[in-house]
Order: sequence, then C-alpha cells, then structure tokens
Amino acid sequence: MRRILLATAVMLAASGVAYAQDAVVVDVPQPAREYVIAHPTQPVTIEGDIAIGTAVPQNVKLVPIPDSPDYGYIYVDKQPVIVSMKDRKVVHMSK
Repeated sequence: MRRILLATAVMLAASGVAYAQDAVVVDVPQPAREYVIAHPTQPVTIEGDIAIGTAVPQNVKLVPIPDSPDYGYIYVDKQPVIVSMKDRKVVHMSK
C-alpha cells in the first residue's frame, strides 16, 4: 500500500512539473508597460474570459507600442492588456 501511495505521489508531482513547463512567462519591458498605461485606448469587447495566454481574435485591432515592435496592446474593461504581435496571445495584464 505504501508503494502505491508513493508511486501515485511521484506521478502527480511529475505531471505538475510537466504542466508548469507548458506555461511561458514573458517579461514585457518596463518602458512598454509604462507606455501602455500612459496611452489608454478605447476599450474593446472580447467574448469570454481574457487571461495570460489567451489569443486575441483577429478582428481586434492591436495598437503598436513604439520602441517595442514585438508587442501591441488593447484595453478591455478599462484594463490594459499587452499582446504578442507574433501570435496575438496576451502576455501581460495590468490592474
């Protein structure tokens, strides 16, 4: 019984590690974050929840960030959302 519990614990721990490796953390440069906060845009409506890793629909126009061409941004519910221009995935959300 002890071996079964130990084996189960090891498998659960390993699956958690594998899951954590799937998450990609992007460190958006501070000047880009400051620019987005200083230059709010008209808010957009996106169906469903938006979170880090969520892809922004193609019909939503991203506002480019000067000096950070890899990123664009939008405002959703008065909250700035920074998006990767490469794959349109949310990489940073300010509160």
